Amino acid sequence: MNEERELRDRLEDLEVPPSRVEMDELLDAGRRREVRRKAGRAAAGAVLAVGVLMGAPTVLAGAFDNATLDVAPSASASTELTPDLTPTHAVPGRDTPVAAITCRVAELPVPNGLQDIEVTAVDPTGTYILGHAYAHGGYQPILWTGGKAEVLAIPGKSVQLTDVNAAGQVVGMIEIDNEDHPFRWADGAYQMLALPAGNWHAYPQPEINASGDVVLNVEPRGNSGGTDSFAIIWANGSTKAKKLPLPKGGNAHDLNDDGTVIGSIYKNGSADAGYVWDQQGRGHKLKNEAGQTNAAYKTRGDWVTGGLWPAMEPALWNTRTGQLIHLPTPAGADPPPAQDGVGPGIAVNSAGWVVAGPYVLLADGPLKLPVAKGLTPIATAVSDTGLVVGRGDTAGNKSAGPLTWQCST
Repeated sequence: MNEERELRDRLEDLEVPPSRVEMDELLDAGRRREVRRKAGRAAAGAVLAVGVLMGAPTVLAGAFDNATLDVAPSASASTELTPDLTPTHAVPGRDTPVAAITCRVAELPVPNGLQDIEVTAVDPTGTYILGHAYAHGGYQPILWTGGKAEVLAIPGKSVQLTDVNAAGQVVGMIEIDNEDHPFRWADGAYQMLALPAGNWHAYPQPEINASGDVVLNVEPRGNSGGTDSFAIIWANGSTKAKKLPLPKGGNAHDLNDDGTVIGSIYKNGSADAGYVWDQQGRGHKLKNEAGQTNAAYKTRGDWVTGGLWPAMEPALWNTRTGQLIHLPTPAGADPPPAQDGVGPGIAVNSAGWVVAGPYVLLADGPLKLPVAKGLTPIATAVSDTGLVVGRGDTAGNKSAGPLTWQCST
């Protein structure tokens, strides 16, 4: 089991929302596991909470050769060896009966000579998929465009791609001198995104919206737990960061296409509540359930997803109506040891599909993604076209390679 997977599994074992430290350590473990091997393990042993947002690196392709699909009774599927990223029928809505949805699973092609592949994001149209390969102590960035893989020529010991918009603008982190630095890539060229004047540590990862605006957080280098941290934004085409006037403890986790900032307020290093803000810092707390604490992570259209604790289950909010939908752990789910629920929602599309572990969660119930027999599907992102991206894990928590599922009616 690699370090990032080990850290993620251990962080998923306790009944509290993830602290800022745990989010940062989880992502850093993936980006810099050689440099921070000891620090990552120490963090995993010292601070335990629910891991979020990132999957683990993957290895080996070809798991679907002569494979038999193991499909949940409510879902149907076919297997393909090359991805078809275009829905052949209507894209299901959130209220579509699960039994009416078909998901075609396919392997993503892997560039020659690369292995240990992780898929991290997909744009709303399903055209662009991000990922990276682990090699030589760092990550090599991969962009799939229409199902075709390309290794991006971005210099740096380790380059991780974290988000992409429908125009193909990509953001991520480059490791330079053992520190992560944000960048934007578009039209075959990249540009570094400057941090505010001072000595700052950027975390956890940059997110981009349709306009090309990018959000991230910074804290004084050497601090932990988000002390004296604040959120920043880069306007499209600009490399100069602007501070977002969020309330004390407010951290940005995502940016909606309408400019709305999605995030959480942290107190004493831990998430206290999910929030939505405009870029002037005006906003409101997201609705909560009695006895629960929540955090908000991703947004698309009218929807925000995140998690509820101690339930350890996904939450879905409608920002137009204010409604909170508690998405229960599916019957028969097999969460990690000591974890009662499937964990937080880590991605959402404009129809309100929520991705959590091996499931797409809809109003009618869970849609378990089909994989070859003996594998467990792990989804990491979902497009507005019903394209889900992720991987298939073996019983030993190793990946059989990057996958796509095109779901339609």
